[in-house]
Parts: sequence; structure tokens; C-alpha cells
Amino acid sequence: MNKTHFKQFSDLNVEFFESAKISLLDPLGLYLANDVKWIKLDQNWNSLKFPVVIGGKGPSILLLHGFDSSFLEFRRIYKLLKRNFQVIIPDLLGFGFSPRCATNEYNSSKIISHLIDLLKTLKITKNLKIIGASMGGSTALKLAFEISDSIDKIILFSPAGLFGEPKMIPFPINQIGATFLGLPKVRKSLCRQAFAFPDECVGEMEEQIASIHLGCKGWRNSLASFAKSGGFAGTHKYIQNIPIKTICGENDRILGKKEIKNIRSIEKLNFVGLQNCGHLPHVDLPSLSSKIIHDYFLE
Repeated sequence: MNKTHFKQFSDLNVEFFESAKISLLDPLGLYLANDVKWIKLDQNWNSLKFPVVIGGKGPSILLLHGFDSSFLEFRRIYKLLKRNFQVIIPDLLGFGFSPRCATNEYNSSKIISHLIDLLKTLKITKNLKIIGASMGGSTALKLAFEISDSIDKIILFSPAGLFGEPKMIPFPINQIGATFLGLPKVRKSLCRQAFAFPDECVGEMEEQIASIHLGCKGWRNSLASFAKSGGFAGTHKYIQNIPIKTICGENDRILGKKEIKNIRSIEKLNFVGLQNCGHLPHVDLPSLSSKIIHDYFLE
């Protein structure tokens, strides 16, 4: 593929995002999407443009979303954080609205390399604070391991992938699995599972946010590639002496009780459990989550 084709793919991706943004039902989602900047990265990423939310002033916070999600995951805490921080929310490589022609492989190492290059481009080299949610928690730990001198503190929201070994899903099962995850009924079920009280809290707005990025060209193939790689696993081994606070919902049906028990057992993770909260504290309890972030990062 030559430079012209890469540019065409990139432009199509931006066009899709702009049409998706206009269709957003959640006003907080639209507010967040309006702060997206398209950051061009160097030849390592075919000089493509990547969506990154950048807003607010103050100490820099990098927010990392979960598996098969997007920056829109942080819509309920973004405006609150902008008051005291420069908030940076990229779509992880191969997820969200990121261009799917940046590489032929989508795996944990590529995701970390992409984030490092992004931070270099944004000239963020010290005192960075990171928030990682679900798979973004594993991403945060591995990123901090690679650039430890640049990291100040970390908050993990319901971190996934801290234990176990990578489970590589071979072809064609990876493609079948990705197709299955794209089914509307499956998306709806997964969305509801993430909330503590789905009957009261999940409606058309939440379901749209959970699935809107599936319209990006190459969504299934990048997801299948990531599954084939084994994804993130066993990332607790990357824990260092960087201060960490870990927040989990007591009603988390995605991590499950065994995983949360394992998280509790690691002293350096400084576990805090929240009642009436599911897998996404920043979505279920945005005001409380924002207060925890402010108090911890500004103390």
C-alpha cells in the first residue's frame, strides 16, 4: 500500500468519525468528541492521523480505555477533570476510531509502542499521571514499566489482565469470535454486564456508546489480530515503586470475585472497593471517581 492509499484510508476514518460524532445521543459524549485532535505520527505508523482527546490545563493525565472500547468511555468524568488537569485520551491502537491500516499486527507491544510515540509527539516526558480502566489498567502498568522515569502516579479502575498467561486464539476462531462480538444482541448484553444496575442505568445512549466504533473500516480484523496475539495478561509483574491506587466496584460481574480477591491481595495496588458500582467506576459513579482522582493526583 502506497502513501496515497494510506492517506485515503486515513481520510475515510476521519469522515466516519465526524458522521458518528454528529449521531451521538449522549450530550457528554458529544462534548468529549468535540475535543478530539487528529495527531499525525511518523513513519512508524505510516504518517497516519490518530484521534486523541486533549483538553484542560494543569498536570497531564493520560486516560486509557478498556478492550474493544473507545475514548468515549470517559465521557462522564472528562468535564470534571478538565478543571484541574490537561486530560489526554487516545484511542488505543486498533481500537475505537483509530485507523486500522497503521500496522499489520495488533498486539500489546504495538499498543505500548504507539503510546510512547504519541507521548513523544505531544512532548510529554515527565510527571505524567495515568488512569487505566479494565484492559487499560494492564496497558498502564506495561507503559509505566517502559517509561518509568516519566510517570508520577497511576490509578487503575477495575484492571483486567493482571494475572494468568496470554491465550492466543488461532485463525479462524479469532475471526469468528470477532464477528460474534459484533452482533447487536451480544453488544447489548456486554454493555449491560458492565453496569451495577443495568435496568436503571442502561438505555439507548449507553448502548450506542458501546458500539458506535464498530463502523470503522477494519474493526473486525484488528480485533481478530489482537485476539490471535493473546492480548494483555500477567501484567502484575510490571508493578514497580510508582504509587498506585486501584478502584473496583463491588458489583463487578466482568472481573468476578476471584479476580478481585487476587487484586486485593497485592499490597502495592492499594485496593479500594466501591459499593453500588460495576465494572466501570468512572461510568457508574463519575462524581466519586473524579473526587478520588483529584484527591490522589493533587495531594
